Amino acid sequence: MSTEASADKNISFYVNEPPINSDVETFFANYASIPSSALREHLINIRQRAWEKRNYPCLGRWAFLDFSIQQSPIYQEILDQCKNHGATLIDFGCCLGQDIRQLVYDGVHLDRLRGYDLESFFIELGYELFCDGEVMKENKIFTVGDIFDDDFLNGVEPADYVYVGAFIHLFDTPTQREVCRRLTRLAKRAITGRQVGASIPGEYSRTFDFPSSKSMRHSPETFTQMWNEVTECAWQVESAYLKTAYNMKSTNERLTFVVRSHEQK
Repeated sequence: MSTEASADKNISFYVNEPPINSDVETFFANYASIPSSALREHLINIRQRAWEKRNYPCLGRWAFLDFSIQQSPIYQEILDQCKNHGATLIDFGCCLGQDIRQLVYDGVHLDRLRGYDLESFFIELGYELFCDGEVMKENKIFTVGDIFDDDFLNGVEPADYVYVGAFIHLFDTPTQREVCRRLTRLAKRAITGRQVGASIPGEYSRTFDFPSSKSMRHSPETFTQMWNEVTECAWQVESAYLKTAYNMKSTNERLTFVVRSHEQK
């Protein structure tokens, strides 16, 4: 991506000010020991550096402050199983790793968690964002990984749960189908996540250069159909719904989903 593209702050999904509220202040004060008086400057600095690397909508909209895993319909199940019954979770396409931190904040032990992203830059920047690089590196929580690398996938121990926030929607229709097949190799029980969706499903032109020029945006019905076809109903959509999200410059529909294995490993 060119420097010129990375510097563009006029596109519809770029919001200047971080959406700091009491929940965000409390999280960063308790998790990262960042006082509210220093939080705005800290967040702006991190987001600026991330934006210079990639013009991702999730960065432009400050979506990494949503801690979106909390909106999963099975979040309480994940917490209970990971905290009390030894279950594990992989966050794939974790970017800055905010959802791993939310799980830790809510009491899940580090040895239950792993995060993978294509770019080490975002993993390293996440250490700065959350001020926890030493403990995260010591426990080897985050690793670079490519969903299309079979050698990598073969070396990953499957987890009970896989979280994919703003990941599957990055790809066109045939590539999404392959991504879903590969995600089932990493999960034992369920795959859950949130991504851009559409009441009128279809392939939309991308507004940034990764990884293809088209992005398939699903309705709950087409998302369910894709999983049924790809896995021959071995994995079935348990929950999928659209919700409209608003910010100061644009609106978009978000698809929240749970896909459950009917052949638990």
